[in-house]
Amino acid sequence: MLNQKTYHKMKNLKLMAVAIIAIAFGSCSSDDNNDNNNNSGGIEGTYNLTQFNTSVATDFNKDGNSSTNQMEESECYDPAQITLKADNTFKYVVAYITVNTDASSTCTAFEVDGTWTATNNTLTATYEDPSGDDVTVNFARSNNGRTLTETRAVTRFPDRDSDGGATTRLGSVQLVFEK
Repeated sequence: MLNQKTYHKMKNLKLMAVAIIAIAFGSCSSDDNNDNNNNSGGIEGTYNLTQFNTSVATDFNKDGNSSTNQMEESECYDPAQITLKADNTFKYVVAYITVNTDASSTCTAFEVDGTWTATNNTLTATYEDPSGDDVTVNFARSNNGRTLTETRAVTRFPDRDSDGGATTRLGSVQLVFEK
């Protein structure tokens, strides 16, 4: 038979074990709620380009209103989207403006397929571009997993020269895709 002192020690140990287990399970469920996934618990789905932000405002469409969001300057970016599949593959519709040598411009788009992984708040997508080069793109995940943002420190984007002809400018770009 246990003496009263031993009995109380065992009882306290059991209560501490139960409290530790409860805290551990509470922590797990809290992490699950804040893991940046969407409300259904997965990140699969289609994300449409909603912003093509440049470091400098342009008036590419020549309407008198400059914007850093190039989607307000051209419809060429409208088809851009990423569809993430549950098997960790994706389809990426890349859309952009091609500035021609005669200073005109045309909309260009192509599709690529690849694979993706997600770690914490980063989604990494890898694909082969039309010229056969491997491309890896990192997206920051936010808005409970419903927003993917790619930032390019130095790239080219469309602008107009002093005569109004299409040209490109070097600068930073941020692409924002939303589910």
